[in-house]
Amino acid sequence: MGALLVLSWSRCCAGHSPSPPSSRKCLSGSVVSLLCSSCGESVRTPRVLGGRPAAIEAWPWQVSLRYRGEHICGGSIIDPRWILTAAHCFSWRVKAGSDVLSGPATLTVEKVFVAEGTPTSPNNNDIALVKLEIPLRMSGETTKPICLPYFDEELEPGTPLWVIGWGYTEQNGKLSETLQQAEVRLIGMQSCNLEAYHGKVTQRMLCAGLPEGGVDTCQGDSGGPLLYANRHWQVVGIVSWGFGCGTPSTPGVYTSVRAYLDWIYAVRRVSALCALRSLLCCGFPLPFLSSLPLQSEL
Repeated sequence: MGALLVLSWSRCCAGHSPSPPSSRKCLSGSVVSLLCSSCGESVRTPRVLGGRPAAIEAWPWQVSLRYRGEHICGGSIIDPRWILTAAHCFSWRVKAGSDVLSGPATLTVEKVFVAEGTPTSPNNNDIALVKLEIPLRMSGETTKPICLPYFDEELEPGTPLWVIGWGYTEQNGKLSETLQQAEVRLIGMQSCNLEAYHGKVTQRMLCAGLPEGGVDTCQGDSGGPLLYANRHWQVVGIVSWGFGCGTPSTPGVYTSVRAYLDWIYAVRRVSALCALRSLLCCGFPLPFLSSLPLQSEL
């Protein structure tokens, strides 16, 4: 069973891991665990390659982020109160538990925490945590959390990964009404920069796609997960940016979740402490952290 660390107080390699801490040697030598539950589990394993309809039971952590009723981004459930997405996404409501885009978004956002960008690399730190006002009910097979990756596990180029979302199915197209799934391959940073992005891809990013193109994320997929299947599913990347959609030799670029595990744990730790002390925290003195308090949707 996948182990989901609900609150961590320091660096650990078992937090949000795809298996219990006892089943894998901790290479970093540091493990802190306060509360665990299952993560990264789905009732079926997808076996379809390239832009085909997907059932929410296969990807029960996938959500739609809405702004004034319109889908703007995807996101991933990492525990009942928290959604992982991209910093350039902004939402007031969340829809979970459905592979169909239409229909109301019933979950209200309490606050959004974004990692601060850097002027020298504007696409860096494209990661955000969305805190829900009311925790999700993890019932049935349509609403489940995804595991975060290990601190000390680095994937090799060529590793098969999956992307999902309701984004455009072709460049300059329109949103898909039904959830789509596609398989891609991890591409090394050096190759990605050399062939397509000329140094714009940093160590806090991942590249994934196919050399021949044709399979990629596009507008509307931003914030959604780049997924790796070990014994349980992990969200290793967040859909961030790229040139075009599915064009040859220009893969999609994703925020590397592994690079921000400390930040993710820090945000949730401070938020939990503030909740316990009944404090209103709107801007914590933590690296790469800012907080956006939200109001009701107009």
